[in-house]
Amino acid sequence: MTHSLAVDTDAVHERIVTGVAALEGVDPTALPPLFDAVDPDALTAIFATTVSGGERTGRISFRYVGHKVTVEFDGSDVPLVTID
Repeated sequence: MTHSLAVDTDAVHERIVTGVAALEGVDPTALPPLFDAVDPDALTAIFATTVSGGERTGRISFRYVGHKVTVEFDGSDVPLVTID
């Protein structure tokens, strides 16, 4: 099952944890720390606006609680988070 997130937050790490919790049917606090799978600060920083103001683009995938999580940055303000 693939789930694209439309969560009411811009924080990538919150979108991931909230989405996985919804798929698992549990409260987000019941999940292991996201840091066990990926550094949330690094995930945010890697696609932050460059010093010159340019947008970065790319895709990162990793596993979290048995799900493949993909975060895509296409230069828009909010990255697309997909959970398989």
